[in-house]
Amino acid sequence: MKGTKIQALEMVRRIHDRHAKALAGKSAAEIIHFYRAAGLAATQGAVPLARSRRTPANRALQSMSRAPRKVKAQRTSRAGRG
Repeated sequence: MKGTKIQALEMVRRIHDRHAKALAGKSAAEIIHFYRAAGLAATQGAVPLARSRRTPANRALQSMSRAPRKVKAQRTSRAGRG
């Protein structure tokens, strides 16, 4: 399988520069409004995150009953039995 190279640092720098240019001279309230609007736009139509689901991701790894597991009685060692 071939991997895809992502130039993450360059991408982050471009986004940072774009935001810095757009927010130059803005007040703190305007900056907060900008990021809140961007966050809201990014989450519109997004699929809910896996952690918000109520069912486990892999049911095979989960206990099938909600009752606590029975604790096995501890056996004494051979030396303790005599």
